[in-house]
Amino acid sequence: DCLGWFSGCDPNNNKCCEGYVCHWKYPWCRYDL
Repeated sequence: DCLGWFSGCDPNNNKCCEGYVCHWKYPWCRYDL
C-alpha cells in the first residue's frame, strides 16, 4: 500500500505513491513541482 496525496510520510523511507515526493521540509506526499 502506498501513501496518497497529503498523507504524512518519512523522507528517509518514502512510501508515497508513484508521482509523489516526500520532502524533509514538507513531510507529506505531494506532487513534485
